Amino acid sequence: MHQDISAHQKFMEMAIAEAKQAKAQGDWPFGCVVVKDNLVVGAGRVTEKTGGDITDHAEIRALRDACKNLKSNDLSECAIYCTNEPCLMCASAIFQAGISHVYIALSRDDLPHLLRPRSLRIESLVPDLGYSPTIVRGLAREQMLVLFADVSK
Repeated sequence: MHQDISAHQKFMEMAIAEAKQAKAQGDWPFGCVVVKDNLVVGAGRVTEKTGGDITDHAEIRALRDACKNLKSNDLSECAIYCTNEPCLMCASAIFQAGISHVYIALSRDDLPHLLRPRSLRIESLVPDLGYSPTIVRGLAREQMLVLFADVSK
């Protein structure tokens, strides 16, 4: 899953496009894409507020889409690009699918005025996994901070 920075930027831009759509529809600007062999195989945006389903997080929706499109729940050859740090529900789903590379734009610490701090992070789950995923933070961080500039609780 070795890619140059421009490929990572391209996929994060696609996740950001999902986040922008979520924001335009009245949800938080959270978006996500799942990538395999340099192709997007799943995409999602949060619809938790507008859709009425507490589990409709961007990551869950993107994982469902990828599993459907690949006709498999084994996503071990995939990477996931998340505009925001996945919550523990989403992190568990990411790891249950076997995703090997996780790219995150914003961490919870980047938005202390909006998101409460948590003692458990996505990395907190790694010791209990049967594999060692790569987790990269800060990809397109500044672009996402701009998207949150006018968001309030």
